[in-house]
Amino acid sequence: MEHPIAQQRKGQLAALTAAVLFGCSAPLISTLTGEGSALSIAALLYAGATLGLLAAHLLRRGPSQETAVRRNDLPALAALTILGGVVGPLALVLGLARLSAASGSLLLNLESVFTLVIAVLVGREHLGRRGLLAVSLTLGGAVVVSGGSVSGASWQGSALIAVATLAWGIDNNLSQRLSLRDPIQIALLKAAGASAPMLLVAFLLGERFPSPPQVLAVLLIGVLGYGLSIWLDLLALRELGAAREAVIFSTAPFVGGLFSVVVLKEPLTPTLVGAAVLMAGGVGLLLGEDHGHWHRHERLIHDHRHCHDPNQEDAHHRHEHTPQQLEGIRTDVSFWHAHGHNHEETEHAHAHVSDVHHRHRH
Repeated sequence: MEHPIAQQRKGQLAALTAAVLFGCSAPLISTLTGEGSALSIAALLYAGATLGLLAAHLLRRGPSQETAVRRNDLPALAALTILGGVVGPLALVLGLARLSAASGSLLLNLESVFTLVIAVLVGREHLGRRGLLAVSLTLGGAVVVSGGSVSGASWQGSALIAVATLAWGIDNNLSQRLSLRDPIQIALLKAAGASAPMLLVAFLLGERFPSPPQVLAVLLIGVLGYGLSIWLDLLALRELGAAREAVIFSTAPFVGGLFSVVVLKEPLTPTLVGAAVLMAGGVGLLLGEDHGHWHRHERLIHDHRHCHDPNQEDAHHRHEHTPQQLEGIRTDVSFWHAHGHNHEETEHAHAHVSDVHHRHRH
């Protein structure tokens, strides 16, 4: 069994990589908003994500060690598909068309704020004073950058980005609940469920599509900035919980703003610098958090991918197996598998975050 800190580091790396991919996609999308309608571009982004995730699914070797999606997961999957796959991208494309690429990228930090607030108030994840200060700094940076444009359409663009980030904030919390299922399957179903109806509606309404070369560019952005990013983000949500994933993922707008300045040659304004300083302070506060204490686990029964190591004791996954669950598996070495299992009530102390095994009162 991996040490909890090692698991957290893997989750942080997955979240950071997802943030880099998504952050670079926003300014690139802003350069293409005039080449097609918001609906057609959003549909193509998720079509690219679908193609990329389908390829990853088909290239995956051997039997999956993950738990497949269940029938009772479908309502949550439908909700996150509509919010995160349709409402969010449409509002994003419309909003980016009314803002500079750098401003739009930095405003995407509102996704972290919404995710954090929902995770703490609804999902019962824990954030102390340090986390609340991090939220305040991030929100302050978003307020600064939203007032940075003097164009008459600035408030409209900011409002549309806010709608997109709220949809993604709800999506993130729903996704965290589903993150114990196969991440590639979840991401693929979401992408396909979003792209197919949007493409159909766009064709039926005669929406304007970009030229063929630009269609390929949008599809490629979708493969990396949406498909691969969604998959990695689900892995991060599993290991870290929605609140802490949100703080790391908030580096996406920093990446987007930097990408806009360095690659797209947008000016580096005092407003962008000030907002970036505030947001960087918020991210740094939570990344430096070290949360560990004596805590009690309630009895829990669920099904997900987990590890057994004969050389280590894992208090979270100490359970009996049936012969069928161990069929074809060497048990004298560390191994991963997925099946329904029971967690007995236990108490212990170690560093942890608000993953599925650590939602307790503080």
